[in-house]
Amino acid sequence: MYSCVLFDLDGTLADTYPGIRASYSYAFRRLGLPFPGEEFVREVIGAPLLEVFQNQCGLSHDRALQATAYYRTCYDREGKHMAQAYQGMSALLATLKARGKSLGLATLKNEIFAAEMLKNLGLVSYFDAIRGMDQGDTLTKAQLLKRCMEDLSAPAGETILVGDSEYDALGALETGIDFLAVTYGYGFPQGKGLGSYQVRGAASSPAEVALLV
Repeated sequence: MYSCVLFDLDGTLADTYPGIRASYSYAFRRLGLPFPGEEFVREVIGAPLLEVFQNQCGLSHDRALQATAYYRTCYDREGKHMAQAYQGMSALLATLKARGKSLGLATLKNEIFAAEMLKNLGLVSYFDAIRGMDQGDTLTKAQLLKRCMEDLSAPAGETILVGDSEYDALGALETGIDFLAVTYGYGFPQGKGLGSYQVRGAASSPAEVALLV
């Protein structure tokens, strides 16, 4: 049905929680602020860093920029090395490539980090395009999806995004492509909250993703 399958990274391809938690903890510590806790981290995974620090944490723009820099310092040093691909992910990607599908990554994570992480996870060879957040934190999920589709010359009607958060769902809607939610990630645990979004379906494992795209 689809000639192009785009993927989110955090909570979709890999469990990246440990590195994200460590980096948020480091950023708040450097700012002299208390760490908001585990639930905070789980709620903001997949969201743009600058938006989190400004809107969820109430920091000024300048302080949010500093917090983002602290976060990325820690993520570059250790956080990006803590990720683990979900079981069955390599098999899923190999299956989709064998079917002749183009694969792309569109993530709100820094693009350099995303490419390095795919390499470390042994998944980079499956992807035909990798798009992530720019250094100025100016891009939206929809803009990243569109850039990925342009790289792949992928028509909207033949493209689907696989993701685990509201940012993925809304980005797909804005881009005019279908959205497949995964319920093993962070944003829709056990399918909770899916009713608020337009979805093509829901997958509880990488193996189920293969059946739906």
